[in-house]
This record gives sequence, structure tokens and C-alpha cells, in this order.
Amino acid sequence: MNWVCDDMHIVSDVMFYAQNIGAVLGLLLGYMGDMYGRRPLQLACVVMHVVSRVAMLFTPSLLPLFVVAESLVGGAVGVMLESAVSVVYRSCARCWAKLGPRSKGCFKTDALASIARNPRPIEAKEKGSLGISDSDRQLPDQMRFAFSTAGRRGLVEIPWWFPESPRWLTCRGREEEALGVLRRIAATNGSSLPPFTLQVLHRVAKAKRDRVGYLGIFSSWNLFKNTLLLAMARSLCWMTVLALVLSVGIISVNPLVAVSAQAMAQAASVLLQHYCGTHFGRRWSNVACLALVGLLGALCVVLLTVGVPSVAMAVVMMVMQFWSSAGSAVINLQSIEVHPTCLRQITASVECTVAAVCMSLVPYIVFQGGSVDRRLPFAILSAMHLLVALSVSFLPETALQRLPESLQDAAEFGRGRPYWSWRLIAPPSYVQGQ
Repeated sequence: MNWVCDDMHIVSDVMFYAQNIGAVLGLLLGYMGDMYGRRPLQLACVVMHVVSRVAMLFTPSLLPLFVVAESLVGGAVGVMLESAVSVVYRSCARCWAKLGPRSKGCFKTDALASIARNPRPIEAKEKGSLGISDSDRQLPDQMRFAFSTAGRRGLVEIPWWFPESPRWLTCRGREEEALGVLRRIAATNGSSLPPFTLQVLHRVAKAKRDRVGYLGIFSSWNLFKNTLLLAMARSLCWMTVLALVLSVGIISVNPLVAVSAQAMAQAASVLLQHYCGTHFGRRWSNVACLALVGLLGALCVVLLTVGVPSVAMAVVMMVMQFWSSAGSAVINLQSIEVHPTCLRQITASVECTVAAVCMSLVPYIVFQGGSVDRRLPFAILSAMHLLVALSVSFLPETALQRLPESLQDAAEFGRGRPYWSWRLIAPPSYVQGQ
């Protein structure tokens, strides 16, 4: 877009306003998901993605419309993925759901950026002082948006095939429909439903009186505390993932190679999250990931102080991306398991909204803070990670636990358990529920 020199502030402004507008849209979409179902929400989010990228093809020179178009994706991207994986919310399913967007998306974006790069100035005298004419610059930009739009067009068909959440149907009093969905899932898997399925559906149906919207978050201190801690942790991880990608621009390395390395780290981190979350639990896996990112951030400050080669900095940033992405995956899993079905989409949208608002500050921290002192962004991230790592240690463990189905269950979930607990032991209620 030629947003350089005196126009450099436009980059931060576009990301700031788009993230905040998207945050408001995310709240509305989260309410829609819990009130009207996961499948309508999926369709709305996919349509918003397509409309956004089509609009961005024609609005690069119209900054307000460009920001609005970008904000559509900012509001839809978080709740879209959460609504899909909430149908099956255990670690393995979420691992595969996260693996595609994180690794393939980053690799394809990086490859497209390298293919559709703005041309190098060949005839500078004929093309002006910048060496690039407006027509030469516009074509690669349109190619990027066109590829992005084409990739989303095929997703429009998915929500019609996607099943409605059986738990959501049960909470709405539509137990027969939920039973039909479960039978279809069992038939697809070549199995049959267990004899106690109806008993479970009747128990979950009791939560239908808990449909109180966003006020349900404040129904108990325990539920509010867990939501607050998860919102803090999710915001920090999203900020870090974005900050590490943007920070490639303030160190002297090839940006395409550096971003590709971070994409590889993200893919590997999701697999690690599945293993650690299953064998060591969600709580301490989350604490370890956040604490390691904090320590690595402090290491970056030291390395920049002594003046190490940029390649070494790129390697440390890749490792930070690895642990930050792993922490983000664990937090997403914890969020779905801690919250009952009647609030699951609403709380996810609240967490994504808080994260989007915090992410809007990242460009100012990285670009403007980095222009003053390159160590400043890493120092801020390091301090925040160490603080949040301590905070999320007070979240309840959800591995091998009977998860809450109602607001009353959420008010009691995790109470009375020892803080210093390391072994994963399934309680009798969990074994009976299986």
C-alpha cells in the first residue's frame, strides 16, 4: 500500500480500529451462537469472511471502508473456530482443528507473499523515485486478496453439512433432535450409542433454564474468576503470536524465512499441547508454556543488549512462538471445558473480544516502541507472561474431570481441590459418567 515514511502510522491505525470494531462484532456473534445455534453462527462467520475479502479488493484507497472490511474478519475469526470445535471439545479433536489453521494458513500466506511480491525497481528513471508505478504495485495487492477470497468461497458450503451441537440442542429442550445427531455421529464412526445416552441428555436438559445471556458470567464468583483468568491468558497469547510475527520487521533477517520458521513452530506446538494436556493436565501445562515464554522474552532483552547476530534472535523468537502457540491451544481447550454449554459460545466471544482489544495495541508496542528501543516489546511481553503464568495456576484442572453442564455446576467446579496437585486422577463421578 506504500504506507511508509510519513504514512507509516496508517499500518498501526488500521490494525487498531479494525480489531476494536471486530471486538464489538465478536460479542454479537457469541450471543448469536448460544441463542440460535452453532450452525447458523458458522454460516454467518463464513459469509462475513467472503464479504470482507471481496470488499478489500476494491477499497485499498478508501481507508474507512478498508478498516470496516478488515473488522468483519476480526470479529468472526475467533468465534467461528470456537463454534466448530465446541461440538467435540476434547484434546485430540481440538489438536487437529488447530493444526490446519495455524500451520497451513501461515505457510500459504508466506508462500503467496513471496510469489506476489511487488516487483523490484528495474527502470527507476521511468517509474519515478520509488521505482514502482501505481499499476505495478496494485496488481500484487489484488492477487493476495483474490487468493484469500477464493479460498474462503469453498467454506460457504460447509455449515450446511456441519451438524448442530447435540449439547446445545439438549439445552434448548430439543432432546430428540440431539439424539438423532448423536446416532448419526455413532453410525459414521461404526458404533452405537451407549444405553445411558438418554439419561445424560435429560441431565443436560436441566441447564436450559440457565439461558440468561451475558449475565450468566456474573452468576457466581467462581465462574467469573475463571472467565477473567482465561480472558487474560488468551489475550496475552494472541498478542504474543502477533507481536512475534510483526517483530520480524525490527530485526535484520529475511522476513519470509523467519515467518515460515514461526509457522513450523506453531504446527509442532499444537502436537505438544495435545501430549502435555493429556499426560500432565491442562493447568500446569498452561503455566509452564506461559512461564517459558516469559523467560525467553527476558533472554531476548539480554541478547539485544549484548548485540548478538540477528539469526540468533530469529531462533529465540521461533522458540517463543512455539511455546506461546502451545499455551494458546491449552487455553482454548480450558475455556471450552470450564464453561457450561449454555455459556460456552458467549464466554468464548468475551475472551476473543478482550483479546482483540489488546491485540489492537500490539502494532504500537512493536513498531513505535521498537523504534525507540528494540528491547522494549520483549521486556513488556516477558513481564506480562510471568504475571499471567502465576494467575492461571489458580484455574481448575479439567483433564479427567466431570465437566460442568449448568451454571450451578460451574459455580462449584474446581472448588476444594488442592492447589499443589500434580497427578491426574479421575474422580468416581467421571468414571461413572463414562
